[in-house]
Amino acid sequence: MSFATLDVHPALRRSLATRGYDEPTPVQREVMASALAGRDLLVSSRTGSGKTVAFGLLLADTLLGGDPSFGEAGPPLALVIAPTRELAVQVQRELSWLLGDAGGRVVSTVGGMDPRREARALAAGTHVVVGTPGRLRDHIERRNLDLSAVRALVLDEADEMLDMGFREELEAILGAAPGDRRTVLFSATLPRPILELAKKYTREAARVAATPPGEAHADIALHGHVVAQREREHALVNVLRAQDPARALVFCATREGAHHMASSLSERGFEAVGIAGDLTQGERTRALKLLRDGRARVLVATDVAARGLDLPGIELVVHADIPRDPQALQHRSGRTGRAGKKGRAVFLATPAERFKMERMLKMAGAKAEWLPVPTADEIRARDEERLAADVATLAGEASEEELQAARRLLESRAPLSVAAALLRRERARLPAAEELPETARAARQVPRAAGPAVGRRTAPIEGVWFTIGIGRERQADPKWLLPLLCRRGDVTRAEIGKILIFPRETRFEIAAHAAAGFEAKARRPDPKMPGVRIEMAREAKAKPVKRPHP
Repeated sequence: MSFATLDVHPALRRSLATRGYDEPTPVQREVMASALAGRDLLVSSRTGSGKTVAFGLLLADTLLGGDPSFGEAGPPLALVIAPTRELAVQVQRELSWLLGDAGGRVVSTVGGMDPRREARALAAGTHVVVGTPGRLRDHIERRNLDLSAVRALVLDEADEMLDMGFREELEAILGAAPGDRRTVLFSATLPRPILELAKKYTREAARVAATPPGEAHADIALHGHVVAQREREHALVNVLRAQDPARALVFCATREGAHHMASSLSERGFEAVGIAGDLTQGERTRALKLLRDGRARVLVATDVAARGLDLPGIELVVHADIPRDPQALQHRSGRTGRAGKKGRAVFLATPAERFKMERMLKMAGAKAEWLPVPTADEIRARDEERLAADVATLAGEASEEELQAARRLLESRAPLSVAAALLRRERARLPAAEELPETARAARQVPRAAGPAVGRRTAPIEGVWFTIGIGRERQADPKWLLPLLCRRGDVTRAEIGKILIFPRETRFEIAAHAAAGFEAKARRPDPKMPGVRIEMAREAKAKPVKRPHP
């Protein structure tokens, strides 16, 4: 399906084509359905779904009709309300290019900016105003903003605005706008306060479920780690080191916690910046620019960053402090896995918090896999694998000059010494992984009410049996066998079934869908354990001496 089939205004089709937009996203298709033409709407749509373009199409449909372009700018024809200044500025920029070919002028009014400059921009005339609730209400009361000509009003992230305490401001703005306007509410979730607001200020709004509840985290892998409270910060270090994301977003519960975490990560060698509600607009803008430019890889934030920030390419979200409710869980995690890309969200929870976390996941219609925090040994093993992959890639791109320099280097030094120096230098530039003794104990002490213990399977899997040449005589133990098997075969703990330990070997089950890949990768020599082989089992043997799978 193309935008032409949606009866999009020709000027907007040109703007979309220039930006490389070929096909509409689900939310854009839904809101432009012919059956909804001209109606008030209540749209549930997750972050990153293309909703800004969606309500831009709605505005053009309502304001332009069959006219080729906007007329002379005067009092605004449309008003867009957003919860944060970052989101408002982002929306203003996006609507500016979308409506640009139609001659649309879009002005923003947000807290933290010069209100006198905004007043002059409003006096000069505009077609669309995008702003935050407090600043919009202030301009209305000062008579800088005339809403008498408004024909369309959009509330973006309506649930977040109510969570932030803007109900009074919203009702004042909605009450001041003409009653015959078209009103559209976009919200990631639809709690009762949103439904009440829609009932009061819309005219029989049609419900549009552009993101069904079960698909809210469809592109996000959710993982949980049980941690000791005293080692929460160290656990975060290991998660970041193990995942090695190009860009990560870490959430803390308080401003003080976010500032401390950002400083601590920076001291450890991470390229980290922090933002919280007490920073000035300039400080927030600089921090976000560092992340977008690639000069920072980790952004530590309070929930102020959960919504409304233009943060492309976030590969990992870490809830260093668990979210306050299911809505915050969705908003935070939704910063990754955007626009069809895959993402990962990780929760750090104490044993007591895990039970609360699982309730939140259930209420949000999401499922998470609980795994042990990556250990220092596992992280070092991954570092070696990454280095080996980098060397293999770079070796094929070496110039003749570089090869000659390498030969001269090897003439005076043993190859093993050169490799060791390279490894030492690589490790020195990376933040050190942490040992987590208290977290290991905490993971074994998860309350029964919180569900199955970390690493325990709730039901047997149908799989393929393999053997490894280590048994009871060599102190085989699932505690260190599980990470070894995951590393050797590139599988998750959820894909490993029963583990049966015999005197001289251990048998274990791999999920059928992962067996072929596991066999191919596990056959490769392991520098750490060169004499230990992993093979597919030919037949079941005698009853094991014990079944210690944790």
